[in-house]
Amino acid sequence: MSAIACPAVVLVTGGNGFVGAATVLELIERGYHVKAIIRSQVKADAFNQKYPAQSRSIEWVIVPDLTNEDAMTAVAAGVDYVIHVASPFSFAFTDNVNAILKPARDMTLATLKAAANIPASSDNGLWPGKTFTADDWNPATWDQAASSPNPYYVMAASKTVAEQAAYDFVAQQKPTFALTTFCPPIMFGPPLQAELSIKGLNTANGIVWDLLSGRVKELPETKMPIFVDVRDLAYLQVAALTNEKAKNQRYLAISGHWYAEQLVDIVKEEFPEQAHRLPPTVRTKGPDHFEFDVTKTSRDFDIEWIPLRKSIVDTMKLLYAKEKEETAEKA
Repeated sequence: MSAIACPAVVLVTGGNGFVGAATVLELIERGYHVKAIIRSQVKADAFNQKYPAQSRSIEWVIVPDLTNEDAMTAVAAGVDYVIHVASPFSFAFTDNVNAILKPARDMTLATLKAAANIPASSDNGLWPGKTFTADDWNPATWDQAASSPNPYYVMAASKTVAEQAAYDFVAQQKPTFALTTFCPPIMFGPPLQAELSIKGLNTANGIVWDLLSGRVKELPETKMPIFVDVRDLAYLQVAALTNEKAKNQRYLAISGHWYAEQLVDIVKEEFPEQAHRLPPTVRTKGPDHFEFDVTKTSRDFDIEWIPLRKSIVDTMKLLYAKEKEETAEKA
């Protein structure tokens, strides 16, 4: 009699967040068992209540501090893969180093050190004219970001600092695992978290909601005119676990271009009943900016990127329904 194959176990940090929730659901859809790190049992219970069928494939593990190397090493025991998505993301901070830069780096290093203790598997299981590829790095440095008054710069720098720390760790420690990193811009797409509220939207969807709910009366400049749908990023992260081409590779994860007026126009066309809430649009094309080349990502993963219209329509359909539900509850 042949042995019954057990599903591979994937450790996911930040399993209840915007990216984490989409990634956990994608993993379960593909037959993996998920060990998801979370900061409180209340959040785990909320996720299980929203996704009862999927909850049978999730083991929730409470780790209040993801920079605690001992705790992370204990959690990583017995897993086959690790997907690290937890990272501070907020523009409401005053201490650049301790609120953003240091935790982004230290979470990554603690996760990598935990992964390094996992025994090896026996089967080896707005720059016009510039085109960005996976070989490009943000030139931001720790020292520059530590004193910068620009929260956008600090946030971008934190991702670079964390990723550089990851590759330095692999180069120095030569662990048995392979490292794959994805570099996404702003992330759109329907929020799949269990604890969803209009007031508590993640930063990216909060920006979208402000634009498309009438909270802003004049459209701001589009500072990051490229996006990735969170479902595309989730797909890539899960597919990379068993994709030999992805070992020790770096990829851009970009679904397409966007600008603020374009989002408003999409909603006016797809949700005409909401048009009265939206600010007027003037520009009919986006600002001149850099290009990107995701040929490597598309080639290695055979991905069909979710277009902007679908991303925004799916997002706003969910958010307008949530707003209606919350309004009814208050009545």
